[in-house]
Amino acid sequence: MEVLTIEVDTPEDKELLLALLPRLNGRVLEEKKNTNAQFVQIAREIAATTDLSETYGDPSEWQREIRSWDRVLVGREE
Repeated sequence: MEVLTIEVDTPEDKELLLALLPRLNGRVLEEKKNTNAQFVQIAREIAATTDLSETYGDPSEWQREIRSWDRVLVGREE
């Protein structure tokens, strides 16, 4: 026995595949929903409940600080 993970693009393709499974002695072991949609939902919940700017500060200020550490390139003296 082999286990395959199959991705289909449309509900019509899914129905066709499910209709063929009994003829091929196959069965659905587990049906997973689109994990991207789950990730987006979780990310929205985190963003709604957490103030990231308070936790991590101003991203522009961080970028200015990091760039101040850069060395001056030859021929581009300030």
